[in-house]
Amino acid sequence: MQKTKSGIKQKVIFIISISILIVMIAGIILTYFLGVALFRNTIGKQYEQMASGLAVSIAADLAGEIEDVETYASRPLWRDAVEETNSRYKFTDKESLAVYFNDMDKKWAASDKESAFVKEYVDNRIALSIRDILKIRGNIAELFITDKFGGLVAASDRTSDFYQADEDWWQKAYNNGKGEVYISDAEFDESSKKWVVSIAVPIKDKNDSIIGICKNSISTDRLFGRLGDFKIGQTGHAVVIDKNGIIVFHSGIEPMKVRDYEIVNVKKLLLGKKHYDIFYNAGSHPKKMFVSFASIKPSHALPSDTDWLVLINQDASETFKSLHVFIIQLVMITIILLILIIPIGSFFGEIFAKPINEFRLATEKIINGGWDYVLNIKTGDEIEEFADTFNEMLQNLKNKQEELLGAKNELERLSQSLEKKVEERTRDLSLTQEATLNILEDLTEAKAKLEKEATALEEALRIKSDFTSTVSHELRTPLAAIKESISIVSDGTTGPIGPEQKEFLDMAKRNVDRLNRLINDILDFQKLEAGKIIFDMREDDINEAVTEAARTMAPLAQEKGLDLVIDLADNMPHVRFDRDRIMQVLTNLISNAIKFTEKGGITIATKIFSNVIEVSVEDTGAGIRKEDMPKLFQHFEQLEKGVDRKTGGTGLGLAISKGIIEQHRGKVWAESELGKGAIIKFVLPIKERRSRYDKKDIDR
Repeated sequence: MQKTKSGIKQKVIFIISISILIVMIAGIILTYFLGVALFRNTIGKQYEQMASGLAVSIAADLAGEIEDVETYASRPLWRDAVEETNSRYKFTDKESLAVYFNDMDKKWAASDKESAFVKEYVDNRIALSIRDILKIRGNIAELFITDKFGGLVAASDRTSDFYQADEDWWQKAYNNGKGEVYISDAEFDESSKKWVVSIAVPIKDKNDSIIGICKNSISTDRLFGRLGDFKIGQTGHAVVIDKNGIIVFHSGIEPMKVRDYEIVNVKKLLLGKKHYDIFYNAGSHPKKMFVSFASIKPSHALPSDTDWLVLINQDASETFKSLHVFIIQLVMITIILLILIIPIGSFFGEIFAKPINEFRLATEKIINGGWDYVLNIKTGDEIEEFADTFNEMLQNLKNKQEELLGAKNELERLSQSLEKKVEERTRDLSLTQEATLNILEDLTEAKAKLEKEATALEEALRIKSDFTSTVSHELRTPLAAIKESISIVSDGTTGPIGPEQKEFLDMAKRNVDRLNRLINDILDFQKLEAGKIIFDMREDDINEAVTEAARTMAPLAQEKGLDLVIDLADNMPHVRFDRDRIMQVLTNLISNAIKFTEKGGITIATKIFSNVIEVSVEDTGAGIRKEDMPKLFQHFEQLEKGVDRKTGGTGLGLAISKGIIEQHRGKVWAESELGKGAIIKFVLPIKERRSRYDKKDIDR
C-alpha cells in the first residue's frame, strides 16, 4: 500500500514540473520569435539610421567637391586661357578641326612627359595654378581643362589623350552647348594610376555661354575614406556598392572587382519596405549576414547607370548575440526552477496523498466486515464533502444488507411454491410442443411444393424469353429481304408497274415496316428485362430533344388534321440523359397520342421543378378508363381488345418507355378522365442525388 501513496506524490511532482516546463518552454519560444522580430526591427532601424548618416555625409562631401570644381572653373585666369584657345579656331572649319585634333592626339601619344610639346600644356601658367590646387588638396588625383572643342588647354600632369571631345564624360558635361554637371562611377585613372570618381563641369564666359570643360578626378579613398574607419563590433563594417552589387569602396578591396551581393539580393533590398534584411551565404559573404542600406543622393543626380548604396554588413550571429545570451539565461532560470520545484511538489503531494490514504484504509476495513468504520477527514474542501458522502454511503449499504437478508428468506419461501407451478406448466408445454412439431412438418411440405412450382415458373419464363428473342431475331432477316425486294419492284428496277400494283406494293411495304417496328419493340423489351441496354448518358438540352421529336412526328399529325403544339420552359437546365433513348420515349408517346386522337391536337410541354424537369404529352382523345390505368404500362397489354381494337401494336411501347425512364432514375405516369383526353408525364432528375421521385416532389 505504501507504493500507491508514494505514486501519488510522484504524479503531483511530475504534473507540477511538466506544467512549469511547458509554460517556460512556450515562453522561451514565444520570447525568442517575438524577440527576434522586435530585436531585428530595432537593430535594423538603428543600422539604417547609421547608413543614412554615412550616405548623407558622403553626399555632402560629393556636393562640396562639385562646388570646388565649379569654383575652379569660374577663375578668370582659367576662363581667359580657354577663350584665348577658342579664338585660335575662330576661322577654322569642322573638317580642318577634326584633322587638327587627330594629328594632335597622335603627336601627344608619341611624346614623352619631358618633351617640349607636353610641357607646353602641363607647365604653362594655368597648369602651375592647377598643381598648386593639387598640393593644397591632396585628395585630387587629376585636374585639367579643355576648350569648347575638346582640345586640352592645361593639365596637372600628362593626360592619356589630348583630344577629349570623343569621350562620353565630355559629351555629357558639354551637353550640346547647354552644359551640365557630370559625376562618374568609380573608374581607374590611367594618368594617376588611382581609382577615382570624376567630376566634370562646364566653363562659362561672362555671357553664361559654354566655352570649355573642367574635369576633376577625386580618389575614392578620399571620397569614401571615412567608411574605412566605421566599425560595429568585430564584424560590422560599411561599404559602398552600385546597383549591380559591385563594390565601389571597401577597405582593403580594389573597387569594381568584387561583387558584394548578387543583383537579386540588391533588388530585394531596394524593393522591400524595410531598408534592412538577412542574407544567407550571399555574394562574397560565406555566413549569414545582417544588412542595412541607404542610398547616396547628392544635390546633383548621379548618371543613369550609377546608383550608389551605403551598406552596413555584420555577421548575423554577432548582431543577435545579446538576444541569444538572453535566451540562454531564460533556459538556465527554467532549469533552476525545475530543481526547486521537486521539494515543493513533494510537500503538496503529501497533502494530496494523506486523505486518499485514509480512504484506502477505510476500504480495507469494509472489505474485512467493518461496516461501522467512520472516516474523519477535515480538509475544508471537496475531499471532506466526499468523506461525508462516503460515510453516508456506508450507512445506506448496511441498511440495504439487512433488507437483502429479509428478501433472501422471502425468496426461499417463494421458490418452493414456484417449483410446483413449474411442474404443472412443464406438462402443458409438452402437449403444446407435440402440436407445434406437427404444424412444422406440414409447413415444410408446403414450402417444398412452393419451391418446386417457383422453379417451374422460372424455367417457363426463361423459355418464353429465349423463344421470343430467337423468333424476333429470326424474323428480322427474312423481313429485311422482303422489304428490299418490295422496294426494288416498287422503284421499277425489275420492270414497269401500274398504279394499282404500286398501291399494293406500298401497302405491303407499310405492313413490313410495321412488323419490323413490332419486332424491334420486342427485342428492346427483352434487352431492358435482361439489363443489356447500354445507356450513353451525357449532359444535354431536353428542349432540343422535344423539338426534334415533335418535328419528326409533325407529318403524322398533319395527315390526321391534328395540331401539334410545343410549350417549352425558359432557362431549362442541362440534365444527363441518353438522347437516342429519350427520343425513342418521346416519339412513342407522341405516336400514341396521334393514334388515339381523332380531332383537336397534341401539346408537348416542359417544366422545371426544384429537383426534376418534367416532360408531358397531352392529347384530346377519348381518354382512359379508370380500371385500365393500372394496366397502362404493363407489357403485352392493349387497352382496346377484340372488336373494339382500332390500332395495332405489341403493347410494349409504354412498357419500354417506362423501363427507359426508370433507367434514368426518373418516373413516368398517366393522368386521364374518360372522354376528356389523356396526359402522359415523365420526370428526369436535375442532379443524380435521389434514387426515385414521387409525384409530391413535382408539386413542391
